[in-house]
Amino acid sequence: YNPDVIIGLGGGSNMDLAKMTALLHAHGGCPEDYFGFDQVPGPVTPLICIPTTAGTGSEVSHAAVLTDTKSDLKVSTLSRHLRPALALVDPELTLTCPAHVTAESGMDALTHAIEAFTARHPSDLAASDDEDLPYPGKNPMADAFAEKAIRLIGKHLERVIDYPDDIKAREGMALAATSAGLAFSNGAVAIVHALEYPMGVALHCSHGQGNGLLLPYVMRFNLSARKETFAKIANFLGCETNNLSVDQAANAAIEKVESIKKKAGIPGRIRNIGGNREQLASFADKSIQINRLMDINPIQPSREDLLSILESAY
Repeated sequence: YNPDVIIGLGGGSNMDLAKMTALLHAHGGCPEDYFGFDQVPGPVTPLICIPTTAGTGSEVSHAAVLTDTKSDLKVSTLSRHLRPALALVDPELTLTCPAHVTAESGMDALTHAIEAFTARHPSDLAASDDEDLPYPGKNPMADAFAEKAIRLIGKHLERVIDYPDDIKAREGMALAATSAGLAFSNGAVAIVHALEYPMGVALHCSHGQGNGLLLPYVMRFNLSARKETFAKIANFLGCETNNLSVDQAANAAIEKVESIKKKAGIPGRIRNIGGNREQLASFADKSIQINRLMDINPIQPSREDLLSILESAY
């Protein structure tokens, strides 16, 4: 059997599996042969991705995330060759998306956009001028997509939760998710994702639920390094910031994210999704090893910092 094209239809997991199928069809081997960055030797079988959720942005990203059952960790394959040849984004396909998936997917997109917008600048990264990186860091193009996504999510996510048949809100979230996918895959995601990878596998929560749960706690950790950036995010999310100081506006951004998180039905704490305190050390140990996400975060975390974030979220 020799298909001309591979079609990925569904949510992020479906599209990521389609990416791996296109990769293995073109180059053979096993998925683990390609885990990591820039391990794909060349173009894959042409790929069309059609999202039925508004969250992951996998239809435009260079990443495929699978669960490595040997290490109990979500692992990424990242390569420019994994970007789909075509993305067909039709918001009508999200109309039948279950309510909790709509909400959690929206929080995933918000996490992508905020992490991209707050990432370290390429000049701050320890890389030579001719070295490719899994995530290049904060840049004007990624910022433009991230701002667009945050503004759309601030306007439409709570609306689509209350009125799932509102096609305008669905359109807004579909564009937001794709924009956030373009933002992070040309910019960065950081330690929200690093912490969610082991937590999501251990607690069997969705990626959007795990990211949404952790996002405000990580924002508080990064606050001292990104006050002005967070103040902009507050404005993007629709907060009235004209009479606020930078500190007040930055905190308003976190408070707004917490409000959206609550509206989305995301549990407040790790213990609310079945986690126990004894697991936190393991989550920190596994997260700290994901260097591409540690390096890009605004504040370079220690293992103890990661554990402290998890403790605050517990």
